[in-house]
Amino acid sequence: MAAKRASRRGVIIGVCVLVVALVAVGAAVFMASRGSSDSRAVSDGSAEGIVDPPVTQPPPKIASLASSDKVPSAAGVQAQLTNQLANPSLAQFSGIIIDPATGATLFNKDSSAPQIPASTAKILTGAALLTSVDPTDRFTTKVVQGDQEGDIVLVGGGDVTLSARNEGVGTIYDGAPLMSDLAAQVKASGIDVKRIVLDTDYWTGPDLADGWQTADIRGTPGSAQGYITRMSPLMVDGDRQDPANENSIRTGDPTNNAGKALARLLGTSDLPLVAGSAPPGGTVIAQVSSQPMSVLLAQALENSDNVLAEALARQVAIARGAPPSFDGATAAILEALEALKIDTIGIEMSDGSGLSTKDRVPPTVMAQIISLAVTGRPPALQNLLTGLPVAGVSGSLSDRFQDDGSRAGAGWVRAKTGSLEVTYALTGYVPDVDGRILVFAFVSNGVVAGTRPALDALAAGLRGCGCA
Repeated sequence: MAAKRASRRGVIIGVCVLVVALVAVGAAVFMASRGSSDSRAVSDGSAEGIVDPPVTQPPPKIASLASSDKVPSAAGVQAQLTNQLANPSLAQFSGIIIDPATGATLFNKDSSAPQIPASTAKILTGAALLTSVDPTDRFTTKVVQGDQEGDIVLVGGGDVTLSARNEGVGTIYDGAPLMSDLAAQVKASGIDVKRIVLDTDYWTGPDLADGWQTADIRGTPGSAQGYITRMSPLMVDGDRQDPANENSIRTGDPTNNAGKALARLLGTSDLPLVAGSAPPGGTVIAQVSSQPMSVLLAQALENSDNVLAEALARQVAIARGAPPSFDGATAAILEALEALKIDTIGIEMSDGSGLSTKDRVPPTVMAQIISLAVTGRPPALQNLLTGLPVAGVSGSLSDRFQDDGSRAGAGWVRAKTGSLEVTYALTGYVPDVDGRILVFAFVSNGVVAGTRPALDALAAGLRGCGCA
């Protein structure tokens, strides 16, 4: 939920950090293929010139850290972190530190107790996605010829990144498909459009999760920052009013706003919009596809994007044969974790983003997932690391790790952040001075003003660990 802040310093450090931290743990560079998959029952009969957005890929050459045979000890870690752990600003703290190479637990404080995960819950969604869905799969948005003359059906396929921005206007979703491309294909079809039917059948169930606050759609007075919207498989720009502003308030009416965007781009803003379904076997007259799932996951993790995380969670449900709803998605996520031999006792999830106040996850589960990703078991999980923010450089960590207590972790720590009500969380990994990768999962409840810096200092302390 935290905002991404770009900076010149971040770009400079980021080149170095991504070289060191990404592949120090063997993280895979994903290669996304063109094409898409979609389970909707419509034919692709006359669709031509289908537009796939370009794929932004990581640098092809990355140097890894030398492997380390210096095995850290629990006593060494405890001694290294003595001052950080004594900081009262950690508040009601629980956490765990693991050496993923051996599986040894180097520090543990109440890590089996379920805690509010906040946005670190996206790690669970990411792990489930990467082990349930082909990472090269894409969301597809289609326009289908309707039953009645002059009707076209805008069929939502779950892509919340589809952009309705005007030419020259940015979007926070790099490489997102464009509604203007859909409109151009509709125009080329020669259909005299009289009405737009809006099809949202791809997902089911309620559009707000248990534990969500409607105030988070438009933000509380004085904040004007939208964290979520009513979930619909048909929306544009994550339902942001300003597609270039990550912290923009949401409209709260994503389906109709998507329909209005298509009407505007067709040149007839007052076209009637009606809810409905695409005719079975209907002819596709326009189609665009999202970035691959692995790329979208990286975007969701880096910027802590709740709406995108929820869309990906529903794709997990579809892949595992569950209803594409909040309940179906959370059940499918737990099923995927169990397939990874992760103990799901104590996990309670009402959504896939961590925005629900009802979510509970033990920190040890978070650490287990990151450990599996770091060691590449299975290899698909390595893509989970790609989107983790870099301390002091990118995403929700771009403005952190900048004080005396945590600066040593800048450019080295990679972690998913979380903040919700009275809880802060931080889960990720860092190479110590010997090049040994250490995994951590920290949660603080009853937070105070200094809690977030205290968590950062704890993670940064591991960077200075020569704890053999």
